[in-house]
Amino acid sequence: MAEMRSLTSVKLKNLLSGIPVTATQKEPGSTMTRLTKEPSAINSLPELLATARDMEMEAVAGYEALREHMRQTGKPELVAVFERLAAEEREHLASVEKWSTELGVLRNTTASQSDELFDDEGMNLTDPDLLSAYRAFSVAVRNEERAFLFWTYISAHAPTSEIAKAAERMAREELGHVSTLRRERRAAFHMRTKSYVLQTVAISELERRLEVHLKALAKNQPTHANRFLEFAQQAFERRAVTQDQTVEIERSPTGPDLQATALAELLLDHHLGQAELSKDDRTRDLAQQLAGQLVETLAALRGRPAG
Repeated sequence: MAEMRSLTSVKLKNLLSGIPVTATQKEPGSTMTRLTKEPSAINSLPELLATARDMEMEAVAGYEALREHMRQTGKPELVAVFERLAAEEREHLASVEKWSTELGVLRNTTASQSDELFDDEGMNLTDPDLLSAYRAFSVAVRNEERAFLFWTYISAHAPTSEIAKAAERMAREELGHVSTLRRERRAAFHMRTKSYVLQTVAISELERRLEVHLKALAKNQPTHANRFLEFAQQAFERRAVTQDQTVEIERSPTGPDLQATALAELLLDHHLGQAELSKDDRTRDLAQQLAGQLVETLAALRGRPAG
């Protein structure tokens, strides 16, 4: 059984035994699918907090610009959506500022790098008639997922345990933001679709289907085989800790079978929900760990070449 012990199984066993877990360092670029470049090193806690502050300010400015664009083009319903997103980011910024104050980090501390993560995905150039609340929240979700991947990478490559723990804290907060925004996106989706039926499915079955898809991708795309096989192994191992869990999913009666990305999306929503509903730290930490795996899986699936 030794060959079955992947990095993931070690992380899960550590987590289940109560040992604090930080991001496991991987080969360069393995988690960078959806980041435009590999992050620069962060070498001090003040620099980390300054970077976090700059990232939140960038997001606030981006959503405020989109809010004004929607106002100028006569889309009041989207003005409200982007104001809500900007307000969320202002709360995140306030949280970073509070943390900085508690640690005595001066507000004029500057980041030594410029890792621009916010991406409006061209919404400021798109015809407003083609935009919707669902698309706005989808873009926001992807931005928060990028931030999660960023902080996970920083934690894995941190020069000190202090920086690693601070980056892990930021990653956990970003995962919470992902959960909130995915809920908003789901609500927007419900407003768009009414012809769907509920179907109860075992989480372990969804993980099995995802594992099958990922193994097929590994076979069909040799250059990415190792990464997809690693994610397939994670799906296999998650089945062991989710055997009694089920989820209700919305499916069109005539719709096709769920593909890998849709399966990963459903599983991510489930584990984020489990983290929010958990009544003890160990259960919450495990659910967040599983959700973190699926964020990385989604990043790889979305970034894979066509074909």
